[in-house]
Amino acid sequence: MNRVRNYLNRIDTIFNRMIASFVILVVLVVLIIGGILTIQFSYNYNRKIEELEQYRLEYLEHKINNLFEESNRIIQEITSLGNKDKELQSFLYHPMKNDFFKAVNLLEYLQILGSQNDSFVSSLELYVQNNDVWISTFTGINYTEEDAKKFKESLDIFESEVQFQGSKRWISDRIMKYSTREIPVYSVTSGYPLYTEEESRYKGYVIVNIRKEVLQELLRDYLTRGLDAVAIINSRGDIVDAEGNVEGFHNFMDRDKKYMDEILANKGKKRFYTVKDHIIMSQSVAMGDWTIVNLISTKEYFDETRAIQTRIVIISLLVVLLGIVLSYCFARKLYQPFNTVMTRLMKAKLDKKARESEYYYIDRAMEELCDKADEKEKVLNDNKNIIKSDFVVRILTAKLSDRKSTEDKLKFLGYYCDYPQNHVLMIKIHPKIYENLDEMLKSLIIYNMINYFDNYKNDYLQCLSADLFDGKVCVIVSEKGSGKEELKALRNKFTDYMKMNFSIDPIILQSSTFKELGIAHEAYLSLLKLSEYVYFLPRTYFIDAEVLGDRLERQRDTMDCHYETFSEALVTRDIEIIRKILKDFIDEASMLTVSTNYLNGAILKYLFIYNYFMRDIMKGKDNETQHFTDVNDQYDVEDFYYWFLSLIENTFDELDKVENNPSKTVAGLIEKVIMENLGEELSLEFIAEKVFLSPKYISRLFKDEKGINITQFITDCKLKKAAKLLIETNMPLDELIKKIGFGSSNYFIKKFKEKYSVTPVQYRRNSIM
Repeated sequence: MNRVRNYLNRIDTIFNRMIASFVILVVLVVLIIGGILTIQFSYNYNRKIEELEQYRLEYLEHKINNLFEESNRIIQEITSLGNKDKELQSFLYHPMKNDFFKAVNLLEYLQILGSQNDSFVSSLELYVQNNDVWISTFTGINYTEEDAKKFKESLDIFESEVQFQGSKRWISDRIMKYSTREIPVYSVTSGYPLYTEEESRYKGYVIVNIRKEVLQELLRDYLTRGLDAVAIINSRGDIVDAEGNVEGFHNFMDRDKKYMDEILANKGKKRFYTVKDHIIMSQSVAMGDWTIVNLISTKEYFDETRAIQTRIVIISLLVVLLGIVLSYCFARKLYQPFNTVMTRLMKAKLDKKARESEYYYIDRAMEELCDKADEKEKVLNDNKNIIKSDFVVRILTAKLSDRKSTEDKLKFLGYYCDYPQNHVLMIKIHPKIYENLDEMLKSLIIYNMINYFDNYKNDYLQCLSADLFDGKVCVIVSEKGSGKEELKALRNKFTDYMKMNFSIDPIILQSSTFKELGIAHEAYLSLLKLSEYVYFLPRTYFIDAEVLGDRLERQRDTMDCHYETFSEALVTRDIEIIRKILKDFIDEASMLTVSTNYLNGAILKYLFIYNYFMRDIMKGKDNETQHFTDVNDQYDVEDFYYWFLSLIENTFDELDKVENNPSKTVAGLIEKVIMENLGEELSLEFIAEKVFLSPKYISRLFKDEKGINITQFITDCKLKKAAKLLIETNMPLDELIKKIGFGSSNYFIKKFKEKYSVTPVQYRRNSIM
């Protein structure tokens, strides 16, 4: 018994107790961490699976959208055909009854276009309303004697009206029948002209028929498990198509109809629902009122998760056992020298001194730890600026919202916590200025901006600043009392400082007042949104969110940009109307009544209308890319106004010079080119290239001035020259026809007889007599 007591006394030391505590602590920590990691992994695993499924669902939505975007591209190609061929344009837009030749040309074009896109297109159809003709690559050319309105009502292509990229479309699920053939398709229908919204102004309709099997194959490729189902439903709750566990999907719709109703009500915006042993994910489709719904069975997921959890528990137990073994080995080796000393002291019966020696050892170890802590604190103080900048960024990005942690960090940085009011200032250097600076100057300017605010501190204000890159610095300004005048003085002094040292006018955006630093990210987000409007607020260097913030909440979806009036003014060359439209646009843009995306789109549309006008009258294609580059180079919307107005004025001046100079009238130039090249195969493109104008423009201008079209004029000139050669020379008829540029002798004789009422041979014979 005494031997056991003596043995226990030998190991009853502080160090051994610490080692025992360490072993117990390791076991507890590993078990706790293992449990937490098991739970966390289970949660993260399921969440990652959900994210993966959502990514796959978005990919499926992207593939389906591609089908409709390609269909829309085909519609645009068909409707733009009239711009390439004037005769086809007349057939598409004006009555030309029974012109079967042009209908055949259109059918051939549709067949070529259909074959180029046969991976998803079943057939292409075109209904030319003015000519009562239905052209289809599936059924051929058919004329209808019915009234246009009744004929359209009999069609099954207007099932659902939708908006796609701002234009009206119809989408229908139908079966195309011809003889014994039946092909299920989805029909995408558009009226033309494309940019006409009123159906009464439509000249006809273009239909792209997508093979239903293409969509079904996309849905089948999406599925990876046998218990899952994917379906497309419309706004009425009808299933457009479904693949996989279709029976289970129908059962789910019958059993949990409220979730489907909520998905349809939200148009797929709320994408995730967990219902019993299923996960429902939804994704809206750009074309139509379709929503993709994915019904995922969680049974396989949970089986996999439980298997992984079991593995984690086993690994955790192995780690605990390994930790115990390592702790024992470490303690035995580390304590061996002390055990020898303690054993000798105990043999000398100096137990008290032995314990005092252990306390001395612990005290010495604590002193060493204190020295290391002092070193850490010194490093911390040396990096205060980095810590401060990181602290500001974490507050602005909502990564630090705990009040106590915020106050502790402020105290460490030497800032007070009792300021009742706060603002966020966003200081920007205009991008056009910033991008022209070299890297060294950029760094110098940003450093001085941050240093200015860090050193600005008085009894009323304190500033916390951080560099957010790209010429942008954010400052959290805390105020004591009202502080409005002090804040204004801070802005003015900083502006003067930047002007004096760098000759730069900084743009300052100021948020509304907030009390808690934990919600500074909301003020920061409001400034980010306001900063998008800097381009549309010309020569504005201070923007107050309290003044302009309400405007953003009351924004409209659109504004009246007078595109049609602008286009007409270009044609009539009314610069005053153009000036007024553009001035009204930049004035309303500065009121922030619509989003920046809409305003940027409006600018590009004005430029598109101008480029279209240039293509219509002149060869402007080479300058279009440069125009878009020049738009991006403008400092703000006011610079855009003066640049664009100057561009239009210069265009009008050039056109006036060409049209008002009698010696160089367009019609005269055209006539001269024709007479000088009468023996060539003359075409509109050839003449347009010679006079540096577009074929469409010279055709219209020549007819307005001469009263006949260019083709008729060329034919008359050739016939006059032929009559002259018949009288003045003995040139054989074949050689004469070749000389004046007629490709066919039969065609020449026919035209000659129409003009002179006799054949060329009779005409020559009569002249001799």
